Amino acid sequence: MLDPNANTLTRAQYLMRSAWSATLLFDQTPFDTQCMIDPRTGDFIVAILKDALDADDIVLACPRDSFDTKIRILIELSQSVTEEQADRFTAYHLPATTPLLAIGKFDYAKLDSGEVITSEQCPLANPLVSSIGPLCKALNADRDALAGVCKFLSGVDHESPLAVGVDPTGIDIRASFGLVRLVFPVPVGDADEAMSSIKSLLESCDA
Repeated sequence: MLDPNANTLTRAQYLMRSAWSATLLFDQTPFDTQCMIDPRTGDFIVAILKDALDADDIVLACPRDSFDTKIRILIELSQSVTEEQADRFTAYHLPATTPLLAIGKFDYAKLDSGEVITSEQCPLANPLVSSIGPLCKALNADRDALAGVCKFLSGVDHESPLAVGVDPTGIDIRASFGLVRLVFPVPVGDADEAMSSIKSLLESCDA
């Protein structure tokens, strides 16, 4: 099997970083769920049914299980969810009721193009994890300017946007209709570069 090229890895990372809704298939039993990547570990935080913990074959089909599913992610489930991980899940999804959460360790993923990506080839831990709070605070200080950034980066108006995550390649926004991924014009190398990029975007979009 040939190693995936840079474009394939970039697409796979984008698809997994924006995999907030999925069909959880455990031993072929489907369950429509919500998930996100824990920025500290790179593992998925997934809402599950209890029976899924006993399954042998566990896959996240994103955004849903269908003939045109973009990516299928093979994971191993464990129920060792920390309070920090549960809080991060709530920040993204605001569940109406407290879901049963599990950690899904990413093993490998298969793209709709047929290419296979391993966790070693596409690490998902966020090197900016210790700076997510200050970066989101800067983004959320001026919500009108943030709405302008959303429009500039996505080409779409997003009502009541709130930044909930930042990593080297983009920003995660929770808006009134759901979650959206904004990609930085140029990836950032560290927290200082991320803050500089964010300030530039906010200043240019401040109405």
